[in-house]
This record gives sequence, C-alpha cells and structure tokens, in this order.
Amino acid sequence: MILNAVVKSKIDRYRTLRRTMLHDSLTGLLNHTTSKQQLQSAINAARLDGSGLCVAMVDIDHFKAVNDTYGHPMGDHVIRSMAWLLKQRVRKTDAVGRYGGEEFVVILPGSQAEQAHAVLDRIRGDFSRIRHPVDDGWFSSNFSGGIAQWNADLDSEALLKRADEALYQAKRGGRNRVQILHPELQAK
Repeated sequence: MILNAVVKSKIDRYRTLRRTMLHDSLTGLLNHTTSKQQLQSAINAARLDGSGLCVAMVDIDHFKAVNDTYGHPMGDHVIRSMAWLLKQRVRKTDAVGRYGGEEFVVILPGSQAEQAHAVLDRIRGDFSRIRHPVDDGWFSSNFSGGIAQWNADLDSEALLKRADEALYQAKRGGRNRVQILHPELQAK
C-alpha cells in the first residue's frame, strides 16, 4: 500500500516535471524548444509523405502598450487569450507554441499557404473581437501573422526565418493582418 503511494507520487512528479520542460508555464502551449522540435518532426513527415506544410509566426500588435497601459497581469491575460484561441481554432494535427514574449508559432502539417491564411485570418478577426475587461470598460488587441510554405530545400531554421519575414511584411503593411511570404521571396 505504501509502495503504491510512493510509486504514484514519483510518477506524478515525473509527469509534472516533463510537462514543465515541454510547455510554456503561462500558456500551457509548447515552449520555444519543443516548438522547434515539433517543426522538425513535421518537416520529416512532409518529406516522407510529400504533403504540404506551412508555418506561421504570430505576434500581438502593440503589446508593449498593453503592458504599459493596463499592467503586466493584464498583458498576461491577453497572451493567455491568444494562446487559448489559437489552440481552440487549429486542428488536432497542428501544433501551437509560444515562441517568446507575445510571439507564437503555428505549425500546420498538410496545409498549403492559402489554407493556412484562411485559418489564421479567421483567428485574427476573432481575436480582435475579444473584449478584455479593465476598470469600468474594456479594450481589444490585434495580431499580425506571417506564413511560409515549406519546400524540400528548406530546413526548419530557414522556414522559421521566412515566416518571420512574412510577419514583418504584415507589420510594415499596417498590422492586424496575415501575410503570406511573397512568392518571389519564397523562392530565395
């Protein structure tokens, strides 16, 4: 009886430790390192079965202003809202991670760029309609996203770099939008 309790306790501690090592503590999403490992696994699978693969980088617009205006606890609330919405709106086969700060990575195996754009743009619109309560009112936030389509010449770092470039195109284009990396840049 006591042995069973000790073993169960050790198993529970192991599971907690493992979850902490693989997931972001604020959002419960995959952490940075685990996200990169998931992307590499998705690339390996796409190479084997010839399916499509897209990666999106998502960044909450003007997030510093949220923290400065409403405080860090409210900033954390906005990040958790973003994480929850991303996780709820993608397929079970997709992976979502917190890449750092207010930036997220979304891995969409079996997707083409236009499909990924439709999904992320719908999520973008839904996120902008979330009302975050503050004092006697509320505020809302937006995000920008960048999508890159994988091809056999790309490793995970190059694919992430392309998604990041698409994100910066969206930011330069006015924010609150999702941008597919321009085809002429995609070929480079």
